[in-house]
Amino acid sequence: MKKRVISIVLSTLMAATVLAGCGGGGSATPDAGSSTADTAAAPAVEEAKPDENGVYQADGYTYGTKFYSDEPVTYTMFFNDNDAYPIQDSWYAEGGIFDAITKATNVKLDLTVVNNADYSDKVSLAINSGETPMIIPKIYDETPYVSGGGVVPVSDYTQYMPNYTGFYNDYNMKADVDTLLQEDGKYYRLPGLKETALQDYTFLLRKDIFDAAGYKVEDLEKDWTWDDFADVLIGVKKYMVDQGMVGENDYIWSDRWCGADSGYGSGGCLLNLISNSYGIYTSWSATGGRNGGGDLYFDTAADEFKLSATSDAYKEYMNVVQKLVSNKILDPETWSQQDSTADNKFYTGKTALLMTNRAQTTAQVEGLESQLGKGNFEVYRCVIPKGTTNFQAENSRLECGLMVSKSALDDLGEADFIKMMRFIDWLWYSKEGLTLTKWGIEGEDGTYTVDADGHYALNPGYYCGGLSIAQTSDDQEDMRLKYGFACGNFMYSGTTDLLTSNFSEDLQAFYDRQNSYRELKPLDPVVALSEDDKEQMNLWATPLFDTENTWTLKFAMGQADVNADWDTYVAEVEAQNAQNVLDMYNNYYKGTN
Repeated sequence: MKKRVISIVLSTLMAATVLAGCGGGGSATPDAGSSTADTAAAPAVEEAKPDENGVYQADGYTYGTKFYSDEPVTYTMFFNDNDAYPIQDSWYAEGGIFDAITKATNVKLDLTVVNNADYSDKVSLAINSGETPMIIPKIYDETPYVSGGGVVPVSDYTQYMPNYTGFYNDYNMKADVDTLLQEDGKYYRLPGLKETALQDYTFLLRKDIFDAAGYKVEDLEKDWTWDDFADVLIGVKKYMVDQGMVGENDYIWSDRWCGADSGYGSGGCLLNLISNSYGIYTSWSATGGRNGGGDLYFDTAADEFKLSATSDAYKEYMNVVQKLVSNKILDPETWSQQDSTADNKFYTGKTALLMTNRAQTTAQVEGLESQLGKGNFEVYRCVIPKGTTNFQAENSRLECGLMVSKSALDDLGEADFIKMMRFIDWLWYSKEGLTLTKWGIEGEDGTYTVDADGHYALNPGYYCGGLSIAQTSDDQEDMRLKYGFACGNFMYSGTTDLLTSNFSEDLQAFYDRQNSYRELKPLDPVVALSEDDKEQMNLWATPLFDTENTWTLKFAMGQADVNADWDTYVAEVEAQNAQNVLDMYNNYYKGTN
């Protein structure tokens, strides 16, 4: 098979200007739904064109930015069921998300519900067997499914998706979406599209403890490094020991998203955050990658890819981790425990910080209140420390997305398949659809209202942990638990206004500081391997990553020393075809493969 290299210009994605917006309904009249882009800077995705009479051809449904089927239709869909907000019968009933989708579109979703822990495995089995639901949401890496032919190259159908193409063109998404291109020049996952990259994961600190220990985080976070951060935590622990809050052998930091529930044996989110600030990729960001080479980082000065695991930056960041562990700051159980265990240590005051994200903060504050009592603590969402760069950890404007099964095209036929793509376009990419799945039903009898200034607010009877909107009275219901809105299967995309429409003043202030103190990292060049070389890469990369992860966790848990054992570690990594992986990537990048 002919090998193809697709490279993109390295450019820093600056935060786009926030556009004003509020939740309004889409028109039922045909509408192209997108504006003209600067095609010299970012070639536009082709959009569907009207005929000579200005009519969009459609059979049985409204074709413009608003989708509605004239006849009831059912599409099958995988559903990633999260233990934190498991699907309920009420989600299908009056007022629930699936009832609302049907009323808005005349489409019923027939779900195959799979627990989050088994989701990837069940999706793989279904695609390999050729018996998969039509729509497959909540996908982070589509590459493993491409070669078997079980999923559709969705880029062939974006021309029929005016909401998707409109956003793509308006916000110059080409460089981001190009990172999804496979060797055939197509992409197979419809990603969530964001106006700008929003750093989601960071730390929630017990500000009352830090203040009492003499550390004013508001002043320190702008320029602090990970080494500085470690010194601050050492000082905080000394204060906690002196006050009798913890003992000398206790750890004051024990974290979530790293262990049994979601660490995937790779150190999880924490090591991902730290390594990214050193300009490299390990743990979560290196568990496979689009071609199996996710551990590779691009060295702009050298104009080539290099291996993260044997870099000086890896050694530097792992020295910081070991400093935290050896000083009994960071609990080695972080990489083996359940998330709830880490939560409970924080809620009971045994630890002074915990990783957080936009969806988790409210639950964490409620957990603290349940154990310590309201008013007996103060928390602060801090900006992540710097490593060797001033980059924030997240630089992509893409989110996880959805695949469409080849069986859907076979079963529906071309015309009805395009109709389904129009439904997908409305539900996952239109302002109306995204607002519905995030906020629910507008109006006093619904779940939310929008004021004259475009500010969203839940109605008095509701709160929502998934939107970090706290409960304020005992008679309130969690909108996500009750009705399924603000669910991770749907709300991937949107303008900054929509993505931040639920943000509290605290969260808005965090992003103001984040944007002021940190920069977005330029996107790496895109390398798309041929199917044969992709297979070879996977054969090389699997034992390579296993070796890296094994050693990384040994270092992180204090079971090996990154300085004393460095040569042994590097030798074992290099023995696992590390140079072959590097050579293949760089040969593709330079066009010499």
